[in-house]
Amino acid sequence: MREKLKEFAKNSSVKNSAILMVGTGISQIIPVLFSPFLARIYSPGSFGDLAIFVAISVISAIIATGLYEYAIVLPKEDTDALHIVCIIVVLAVVFSLISLVSILILRSFKEINTFYLYLPFSIFCTVTFNILSSWYNRYKLYKQLNVLRIMQTVLIVGGSFFFYKNTNGLIYGYLLGGIFSLLIFFILFVNKLKDINVDLLKTNAIEYKKFPLVIMPSSVINTFSSYAPVFFIKNYFSSHTLGSYSMSARVLTAPVSVISTAIGQVYFKNISDYHNEDKEQLLKKHFFSTLKILSFLSLLIFLPLFFLGEDLMLLVFGSKWGEAGKYVEIIALSSMIKFIVSPLSMLLIVKKQLNKVARWQTMYFFTTITIFFIGSFYSITNLLWFYVIHETILYVIYYFIIYSSFDKVKK
Repeated sequence: MREKLKEFAKNSSVKNSAILMVGTGISQIIPVLFSPFLARIYSPGSFGDLAIFVAISVISAIIATGLYEYAIVLPKEDTDALHIVCIIVVLAVVFSLISLVSILILRSFKEINTFYLYLPFSIFCTVTFNILSSWYNRYKLYKQLNVLRIMQTVLIVGGSFFFYKNTNGLIYGYLLGGIFSLLIFFILFVNKLKDINVDLLKTNAIEYKKFPLVIMPSSVINTFSSYAPVFFIKNYFSSHTLGSYSMSARVLTAPVSVISTAIGQVYFKNISDYHNEDKEQLLKKHFFSTLKILSFLSLLIFLPLFFLGEDLMLLVFGSKWGEAGKYVEIIALSSMIKFIVSPLSMLLIVKKQLNKVARWQTMYFFTTITIFFIGSFYSITNLLWFYVIHETILYVIYYFIIYSSFDKVKK
């Protein structure tokens, strides 16, 4: 047993996963820890502006690059990987310039917030971070990737405190984190991108065209689905309401992103091993044991938030966040089942039943858009209840889709 544990600990994949888990956990915990302090400095409206700014930046960065950054890790030759980086930079520069021109034209016809002018720069900074993540992953430089993530988070939080006197201080803090990624990108690639061959650019663009043509559209759909509440609440309600929702979502997603993800990664490793060793009964047993653990933790975390969300938000975040507390109490119900089901869905990847995942994601996208369109004619409270019912139903369906992958288990 000890030998197996030693062998497991020495496994490079396990070590790398552990390193990434630590870095990801720290970078996700830092904003949560400082949120109560920032919430007393900034209004819900400021958090609402940040939510829409980040949502547009993230989705636009996916479109801007066509997800070519995913291809960076694939080529055997480093030269090809470098040319893919160049392709991404060219696409991102063009997209950012088009975005800037579009915003300036829109601004001449309609009054819009000043922070939208920073979007093109934010999009490019987001792209450079994604490039660095893939580049470090290619060379298994996971410690450097952790430093990048943690430093970026520290600068975002630190910048938010530094610019506290400005209503757009949260956005400036976010941009400061982006500037850090941009500087690291230039330091790393400024000399490497000098020797670029046009023919190799064309060759690699064609070789990995499946990323912009096939993978990017589905990725945009999935990402937009997750940000749908942000866009609809911003459009049909107000920045203040969006900020309250954004803070409630931040509070509720923190356990999912840290605890549930950590359990999910260990679960993924274990079921992968059982599946590869054709130990389907053990796989099924581990599935249900993980289900019980997640269910227990979910009740432990989210039931108090369902009953005491408003009181806890007022106590921790201050008097401005009573509305967010009411949203926490509502959304806690759907967060419970998301916390349980999301990690379990790794079973479909292990079983290579990705077509089931794709069908569910497509259904989820269209039903989410429909729910928010209909809900926008009602109050924000009713809209959130519609959303919670939708999430609960869809994730229950997802659970049974996951469970159905056991149909082929050998008796």
